[in-house]
Amino acid sequence: MSYELVWFKRDLRWEDHAALAHAARRGPVRCIYIVEPGLWQQADMALGHFGFITESLIDLDAELRKRGGGLEVFTGEVIEILDKVWQHHPFTRLHSHEETGNQWTYDRDQRVGRWCRDHHIPWHEYPQFGVVRRLKSRNAWQAAWERQMASPPETVPPLAFWNHSIPPLPVINPPAHLQHDPPRRQRGGRNLALKTLDNFLTHRSQRYRGGISSPV
Repeated sequence: MSYELVWFKRDLRWEDHAALAHAARRGPVRCIYIVEPGLWQQADMALGHFGFITESLIDLDAELRKRGGGLEVFTGEVIEILDKVWQHHPFTRLHSHEETGNQWTYDRDQRVGRWCRDHHIPWHEYPQFGVVRRLKSRNAWQAAWERQMASPPETVPPLAFWNHSIPPLPVINPPAHLQHDPPRRQRGGRNLALKTLDNFLTHRSQRYRGGISSPV
């Protein structure tokens, strides 16, 4: 069976996920996340980030399973994992969001682009923010930013999955060198985020402007 491969990076939600929406309109989807050892060696990554991502993966997997599928988690460098996935079950296209990260993630994306070209696989990246890659002149940035900000949220259609017997999400252990996880950090997952937003809009926001030095 041919299918669309959706590579989740840091955009760990499903409802308005552009890559998932576009992939689902083309055919059956396979949803993966890759724990990249090289990424977690970077100075700007911490145990708190890992915990937040793990919680978000659990939440995302639960939502995908409600829709007949699930999330597959691999550990390794991206090219290694793409090779493994391709050799076992070739896919038609790769879909992901266009990540705005650091130099390491940019270089990694360059490697993924070369891999896709070598294998004649289209890679569709979907921008989320006002960052415009490979812009030759800043004169066009304003128009591109306005188009992106004015675009409506994506709607994910009913999902068909490449496999209906996706194994349970594995235990995801953090790299040993990550030590400090702040006890009161923000917790991950869309459902908890919606509860936090609702709590702010209905309770905490009532005296918000009067309790701070409002810039408005």
